[in-house]
Amino acid sequence: MEIGDPIIEVASAAALGRTLGEAECDLKSIRRGSARVPRFFVESLPADFDKRMAVDKRKRMFIRTVLPLILKANEEVLAERRRLVSIEEQLSSSHYIHPIDLFWLEQLAEKYRVSPDDFATLLRRVDAVSPTVALAQSIEESGWGRSRFARLGNALFGQRVWSESGGFVPEERAEGETFAVRAFDSLLDSVRGYVLNLNRHYAYADFRHMRAQMRANATELDGGRLSETLVNYSERRWGYVEAIRKLIASNRLEQFENARLATEPVAMDDTLVASR
Repeated sequence: MEIGDPIIEVASAAALGRTLGEAECDLKSIRRGSARVPRFFVESLPADFDKRMAVDKRKRMFIRTVLPLILKANEEVLAERRRLVSIEEQLSSSHYIHPIDLFWLEQLAEKYRVSPDDFATLLRRVDAVSPTVALAQSIEESGWGRSRFARLGNALFGQRVWSESGGFVPEERAEGETFAVRAFDSLLDSVRGYVLNLNRHYAYADFRHMRAQMRANATELDGGRLSETLVNYSERRWGYVEAIRKLIASNRLEQFENARLATEPVAMDDTLVASR
């Protein structure tokens, strides 16, 4: 995170509501594009986030919590992309890369599972995801933050691991299955893991291809169209895609596609901010 970015710890859903109020995150203005998303990040959902509350209140609270995390993860990926482009341009003009940049490029290529000299594939993978799609999938996978995976393991996207020690065993897991839902140290780590998953797993090659086409045509990302490429994300396949599309339409999530983080962090009560 940037120096000064508050990491917010909350003990209850009520405390989260008060904290979000202090941050002055006005979703109506963000939807219109007349305001930026406050630069603060919630560490974890409170354990009681599954308690009864008005539907609209839960939806607003969830979006106000998760949207900054999505934009932060995208910000980090786009910083990688800018450096990658700079190195490619340097190579094209001088055929020389500073050893520090070469080491960074090799690490980036390993992270995204690409050869370090394959700039075309790297540029296709090192890119932001659609906030529209990310919001819809976090809603679908976490039940608007009510699932025990989200509340107890910071798992917003239902990512799987094949070691029960690394996550939670779903109650509905079929007999003979060995996967668990991966747990994360923080909500932001969950979002980072999701973004990396879409950017490098072979199952989402169609997602990356369509995103690259949109970039090439200088058009903004279209979450509705991109969601059609996620048929491999769930065993429900096209039923899952339809659920994501319905969430986007019914909650007007496409209005967050061009949301941007504020440039300055939010001043918060020191008792709410993690010391690390």
